[in-house]
Amino acid sequence: PPPPPPAPPPAAASDSDEESEGARVPTVVRLTAAAASAAAPCAAAPPPPPASPAAPSASAGAAAASEMASELALAEAAAAMPTPEKVPAGCLLHMLLSLLLQQPPTSLYLLGLASCVHKWVQASAPAEQRLVASHPGFVRFVLERLLDPEPTEPQLQVFFDLLAELIKFNPPLMTAVQDALLDSSLAGGAASDLFISRLLDHPVDASILVQCIALTLAPEASPLRGMRALASLGLAPPEPVAAAAAGMTPKLSALRRHGPLADAARGSLAQVVTRRRVELARALVAAASDGDLSVETMCVINAAILFFLLADLDGRGERGGDGRCGRVSLLDAVCEASGGGASAGEAHGGARREGEALSLGGEEASEDVPALSEEARSLLEGFGRLLRFWGEVYHSHSCERRFLEFSSGVPFPRWLALVAALREDIRHRLSGGGGGDPASRAAAAAPADSTAPRNQCVGGEECECALGP
Repeated sequence: PPPPPPAPPPAAASDSDEESEGARVPTVVRLTAAAASAAAPCAAAPPPPPASPAAPSASAGAAAASEMASELALAEAAAAMPTPEKVPAGCLLHMLLSLLLQQPPTSLYLLGLASCVHKWVQASAPAEQRLVASHPGFVRFVLERLLDPEPTEPQLQVFFDLLAELIKFNPPLMTAVQDALLDSSLAGGAASDLFISRLLDHPVDASILVQCIALTLAPEASPLRGMRALASLGLAPPEPVAAAAAGMTPKLSALRRHGPLADAARGSLAQVVTRRRVELARALVAAASDGDLSVETMCVINAAILFFLLADLDGRGERGGDGRCGRVSLLDAVCEASGGGASAGEAHGGARREGEALSLGGEEASEDVPALSEEARSLLEGFGRLLRFWGEVYHSHSCERRFLEFSSGVPFPRWLALVAALREDIRHRLSGGGGGDPASRAAAAAPADSTAPRNQCVGGEECECALGP
């Protein structure tokens, strides 16, 4: 067919046209302009003197530094602006949310729009999470997509991830989402049970949500974000926040007994992550071991490792212990769930119910190693490969190290120390030996100094992880 005729040149805009265009400028643009105005002193600084033609690299470096300084000034000015109570109509975020809510389950744009909102809330403060959640119909829409009778393959992962970042480190919002699942008009009144079933049946898709729920319930494990979020919400007294900033584990006993953190812990999602953590840890390890290892699977591996990090925190925190029994006990329970026979705790008469504190106390955890079935041995061997791969990825990807530390709020040296200790635990169980030297095992499990080099293992000279001693 003949080509279409060329488009006519645009007509000159009249004053009235310019006025109407100005009225339609999105709010986000006007906010950016306000931020630029607030940063006027920086922008008004005299430009650097022109560089001589003989030194183009110096000129380029000065220009890049000036541009970075301007961007930082704009970011600081924007961060100082108060968060509105609701998403302003006409701004980019409002357009994304409105378009997303208009999409049917079969829409080609559904997952793309949901991913845009997910990235927006991924780095949000609690006030910004509340801003998105308060958009009329948004939370219900997300839950409905997760409860669709036949969701497409990536749909569960996309909306699980979106919900995870929406409630992360925000106990009041987590409680609101759990309450929304009790709405009798959602999924015929069975929304909570169906949601939990989806979560347990699709542990890989729900791995980020599981991780975010666990971290929200244990903010003391996340000094870089969890404790700061509690402080911004006005939920944490100064003492625990100061303790977390100093690298110590804060005491949150009072917050766990009453208040928003206690309310969030009583919800259905919190209960399933807390009470069924052995099942979830085993499912995540097995799922990650069965698939092809790649950087994309790190979120599944990290979700599994996080359960052991929190168990170790239980062991040396408020519930008492020696700093290693929580991790060791959870590993024994995972082996037992895989058909590994009697655990060390049961060999000493310590019956354990799922959901209780996984702590055996004293030296009992290292006196015996449970007999391993073939299935349990295979699971441990797979877990060992995952931990070795974990070390290789974070040794060679500095951006992944920074993102892990940012997303979890857990200092990276603490991740390193835990992985080194887990690998030692696994080696002893596969070899059928004892629990190893208690002093060296406890040292490997202890939190590392945050000043340790990021590309060096903190597990000690005997560690065989990919990062080296």
